[in-house]
Amino acid sequence: MNYKEIVKKYAETVVSVGLNVQPDQTVVVTADIDAIDFVREVTKAAYEKGAREVIQKLTDGPSSQMKFEFAPIEVFEHIPQYRIDETNDFVQNKVAHLRVYSQTPELLKDADPKKIAAQAKALGEANKDFSRAVGRYDFSWCIVGFPNDKWGELVFPELKGEDAKLKLLEAMIKAVRVDQDDPVAAWKLHNETLNKKAQQLNEKAYDKLHYKSSTTDVEIGLTKGHVWLGASAINSDGVEIQVNMPTEEVFTSPDYRRVNGVIGNTRPLAYQGAIIDDFKLTFKDGVVTDFEAGVGYDVLKNLLNNDEGARRLGEIALVPDDSPISNSGILYYNTLYDENASCHVALGRSFPNAIKDGKSLSKEELMDKGLNQSMIHVDFMMGGSDLSIDGIKEDGTVEPVFRDGNWVI
Repeated sequence: MNYKEIVKKYAETVVSVGLNVQPDQTVVVTADIDAIDFVREVTKAAYEKGAREVIQKLTDGPSSQMKFEFAPIEVFEHIPQYRIDETNDFVQNKVAHLRVYSQTPELLKDADPKKIAAQAKALGEANKDFSRAVGRYDFSWCIVGFPNDKWGELVFPELKGEDAKLKLLEAMIKAVRVDQDDPVAAWKLHNETLNKKAQQLNEKAYDKLHYKSSTTDVEIGLTKGHVWLGASAINSDGVEIQVNMPTEEVFTSPDYRRVNGVIGNTRPLAYQGAIIDDFKLTFKDGVVTDFEAGVGYDVLKNLLNNDEGARRLGEIALVPDDSPISNSGILYYNTLYDENASCHVALGRSFPNAIKDGKSLSKEELMDKGLNQSMIHVDFMMGGSDLSIDGIKEDGTVEPVFRDGNWVI
């Protein structure tokens, strides 16, 4: 396939599998202008599926850099009410959301960490209702990626410009199974495989997991009635969607009060346009009590200080080392991709559907059951080929779940 054919097939797969656009549905696409070729194909595919309207919300990387360089910090501390109202209106009308990651991972590496932190905190507060609706799958949503020259050059430093971008696109296409003859059928089979793993873990009903590797030694408690989830989700209207493309994970939300030990990252974390790497977090009774970072210390510090829940976990996800993205040997410097090469955890907000009947519980009830209600949700990678995970039942029985980075159940 040539470039145009690849982009068209990718867009059609995202519209059909990711958002699963329904007749007369409104769709919002948020992307950087570098992804305009893909956005146009998504727009066309959505209309062909019967969409009522497709709204494009485009950003520009260099303009964002200028804002962080010149705008006062007060600008980042406040989100205008009209933007909040628009987002809430989208939620109320169940507008489908597609988020396209297409900015350079190191876009804001030289930006003031205080401005990055201020923006993250303001957005978290402004979007709290939206985030809650996302976690409940009140509407269709999906996150994907599309390359640009600079991102390609970061991932493939031996290449330049268009060559780097096309090389990265080739890798992305394989990661989301668009290189296969029938991507829709391939995703159906993949979902069945992951859902079977989730069901196995649900039947085990472990009380906690013990992770051990060269960088991590931690026990993570699970909530009573926790639910492991696979790749696809069902929104509030009963429509199956694929919220992350790619995905290789089976995940749940832990008890935010029952985490003890040390977790070290195994891949860089791209956060708010900056890179955090070579870091370790020490947990006691669920709270990060100490941390260190070789790269991005101030950014990590500000991340952890976003709110009370930012120092606690909200997700644990199991991904085998023997997975397509891991086996490719490619480091994307983007969590959407890198988290699917490695087991990972997330600081911040939990998923209400990761506990039995959680979608019907209030924020306070979820907290009482051990589900973090932070405004943020930030995944980072901590798995690898030397990771072992044991499942521990309430009676103390210990069973192997992962050995040498891969499933053993």
